[in-house]
Amino acid sequence: MGSIGKRLENLERLVGPPEDESAERRRSVAREILDEFARLKASGAVHYRGGVRIEPEDILGKILGAGYTSEQMWELAAKRVSEREDRRGA
Repeated sequence: MGSIGKRLENLERLVGPPEDESAERRRSVAREILDEFARLKASGAVHYRGGVRIEPEDILGKILGAGYTSEQMWELAAKRVSEREDRRGA
């Protein structure tokens, strides 16, 4: 087995150099878009409570109409995140 110093060097090499703020910001926006996409998809899911069907809100259906594509869903998720960011910055 290697020494502790060698192990630390290997871990530091794997982690890489510290990232700049713009890379962290891009990662944060990508995560927000993924979260929004998941929210939009979940809004169309049917749920049951106490054996009673709870009708979905279906945000995608209301905004995009019937027959939307996954590309349109991604665009909508990105647009909603962008609008939210604009409101925060204003």
